[in-house]
Amino acid sequence: MVNHEMENLEKSLRQTIKHLATGGRLVIISYHSLEDRIVKQFMKEESTGCICPPQIPVCQCGHKATLKLITKKVIMPSLAEIESNPRSRSAKMRVAERI
Repeated sequence: MVNHEMENLEKSLRQTIKHLATGGRLVIISYHSLEDRIVKQFMKEESTGCICPPQIPVCQCGHKATLKLITKKVIMPSLAEIESNPRSRSAKMRVAERI
């Protein structure tokens, strides 16, 4: 990407956790599959405790979950919304809460 959008998205996501109060909600709407993949992986990683490989029996990473997923599946626009706003057809929304 010309303007490093994907790298900037990853950095921004990491910074949002620092600024989000406990109980605060993070709502992200993405419009492209590459953006959505980054958001999905970020939320999955931050909602999981240990991220060590499965072959390591005892946690070595010390990673703690910082988010709780509010929406397990992506929220997409309804057919009625797409009809009234055709640009919304590619929108995907994901929601998580700071713990």
